[in-house]
Amino acid sequence: MRIRRLTLDDMPACLELAVKRDWPAEALKWRMILELGAGFGVDSPEGGLAGTVLITPYGREAASIGMMAVSPSHGRQGLGRRLMEHALEHIGPIPTLLFATDQGRPLYEKLGFVQVDEIVKHVGRLTREPQELSVPDTRVRAMTAEDLDAVATLDAGAFGAPRHSLLHALYRVALRALVAERGGRVVGYGLAWPNLDSTMVGPLIAQEEPIAWVLAAELLRGLEGVVRIDIPPRFVELSEWVAGRGLERHVPSPMMMLHGTQAPGKREHLYAIAAQALG
Repeated sequence: MRIRRLTLDDMPACLELAVKRDWPAEALKWRMILELGAGFGVDSPEGGLAGTVLITPYGREAASIGMMAVSPSHGRQGLGRRLMEHALEHIGPIPTLLFATDQGRPLYEKLGFVQVDEIVKHVGRLTREPQELSVPDTRVRAMTAEDLDAVATLDAGAFGAPRHSLLHALYRVALRALVAERGGRVVGYGLAWPNLDSTMVGPLIAQEEPIAWVLAAELLRGLEGVVRIDIPPRFVELSEWVAGRGLERHVPSPMMMLHGTQAPGKREHLYAIAAQALG
């Protein structure tokens, strides 16, 4: 079966494959990655897709791999490895990140990926409203389109690669977009955006932990329905605070990397990721 480039016309088949894998049919996320990066797939002889893998490049500094899925009817035939090898050849020798499932980790290790970090999913409905917080000499306000260059600069320092296009795409769909400003300079930002029937909170980046707490409180306050925020486990107090508002903590997922042994950027400033499929 031949590996081919996916297009937006393949969206229905991508969502059908997701459902077969018991994944949510996250149309916005699939569309965003296909528009920002590249997707590869294999057609099933029975119709639809037998497997997919999606890539999001961030300049020449990093890339993310997500939505690596193989239909149950085509499992254990080497298709996942073929798709991963094709994706890695397309990316080239630059730091490549992914979040591994238990099922996928053995393959990624065989391909040379090593664990460099973890992420903890917090998901549920808010049962306690976040209290109002503040930081001296720091103002939290709504993000505007004019802030995006400064936000992208701050983000690149924390993430370790430029994500200007991703931030523009998330800003366009965001339910909430906030910046923390001190002395006319952006020192933190956060986004909350819709994903199916839930709200994703992230990225959340701040130069100081108290600023991250203020942004998190403002992003979460008043959100209805299911809310999800993915936090690195090193931020123990923030994780406990979020869990105390009703969001259940899950088992950490490993962040793995090829072409490097340390996650890029100043990760001590990255308090919540955008989404595991986006790096």
